[in-house]
Amino acid sequence: MTLGAEIEQIRIKCNMPLFIAYDVFSTDMAGYHQIITGRCSPTIFQLIMFIDAARHPLEKIPKKFI
Repeated sequence: MTLGAEIEQIRIKCNMPLFIAYDVFSTDMAGYHQIITGRCSPTIFQLIMFIDAARHPLEKIPKKFI
């Protein structure tokens, strides 16, 4: 599973509306789609904001962030 797929799975599991996910990632529908499909990777700040908003850890954090 990719990071984007995990983000979308957690968003659905936590019943997070899309408009909140757009705010967390500071983007619109097209930008969010690029993140979840893996075309664009989120920044560390965006990942922290998502973890905080979802109250759920991420398993697939890229090695470049560790």
